[in-house]
Amino acid sequence: MMAENTEKEGTPALKIEQVALLCGVSVARVDNWIEKNGLKFIHSRGGRKVRQEDLVVFLMHYNMPIPGGILPINARKVLFVCSAKRGNKAGREFFKVFSEQFGRKANCFMDSVAFGKGAEYKILTFLPDLILADAVSSNQEALNVVKFVNSIGGMRAVVLVRRNMAQAKRERILAAGAHAVVERNSAWEELHDCFNRVFNSLGKTPC
Repeated sequence: MMAENTEKEGTPALKIEQVALLCGVSVARVDNWIEKNGLKFIHSRGGRKVRQEDLVVFLMHYNMPIPGGILPINARKVLFVCSAKRGNKAGREFFKVFSEQFGRKANCFMDSVAFGKGAEYKILTFLPDLILADAVSSNQEALNVVKFVNSIGGMRAVVLVRRNMAQAKRERILAAGAHAVVERNSAWEELHDCFNRVFNSLGKTPC
């Protein structure tokens, strides 16, 4: 059970009953999330409350749908999909640094998942605005993610590739529905510019 002693001024927070209503569960279930699953709460004069941001993080962690209206204004959801194979330390390190770098310039909620059926389930529940599919060591799996995302619609996919990937392979990825193909080891400023263009684009023009 994780709590903070006071309610911070201006911090959006929900009563336990409101959390239950939004998530379509009972008050007892929310109490259980607090007591046994680590959902953070704060003390207030009206009883226990849950900050909207803490609720979003909790739902992300347990792969549960995030109800509309509880995300901060202009917040974006980003999902990094990569290989679970041993030796993909570079991919995990990229996501760690990416979260730190991109989080400084954007109001984002970020999560990661391994390729496979679990990734499809995560995409359907998380409904990210941007999906980063790491094709450096798993080109075909990244292609599968792009096709899956394209079949759903409403989300943007960027595929991260190795340096000097053949142009024919890049074109194949774009033809599958990716919004952009970018080298994973590009400079952070270049990556920021590419991701922002994808976020702000209405069409499917590649970076």
